[in-house]
Amino acid sequence: MIALESWQVPGYETRINCGFKLAGEDLSGAGSYLINTDNGVKAAVLSVTTKIPMVEASELATLVSKAKELDENGARKIYTVTSDVATAYKVRKVKFDGEVKSIEIEDAKGWVVSFKLLEVKSKSEREQQQFDQKAASNTTEQATDGHNNVQKQFENTGSP
Repeated sequence: MIALESWQVPGYETRINCGFKLAGEDLSGAGSYLINTDNGVKAAVLSVTTKIPMVEASELATLVSKAKELDENGARKIYTVTSDVATAYKVRKVKFDGEVKSIEIEDAKGWVVSFKLLEVKSKSEREQQQFDQKAASNTTEQATDGHNNVQKQFENTGSP
């Protein structure tokens, strides 16, 4: 089971897969030593596949509408997700990402619907924002307009 806000994603035989990438880069070059960088934890992706009967075409239409929905700024809407796997991965906020796809099942009179939900405002993002804010508050601005300041001081002294 998976829900976006309080709306339960329709269908049966619903499968939810979740994963994230531990980003890094191989810096070892041609040598035999292993040197890697650690570039952080990337956002998690929930991949959802469900089957929706044709008699519930309105539910499919609602799912498509939610995937296309925009917020007041014209960006894809962010949803609070509820799912056991999302909870295990500590994913709370998501938005539709990539392809939303429906394939007709002839013998079952329905559709296999698949879509992806991309994590937004992840724990890693929140930690990075806090780190950036702390770093910004610990820095002092560099003087970039020194010549103009000297010129103003010279003009204010009333030199001959």
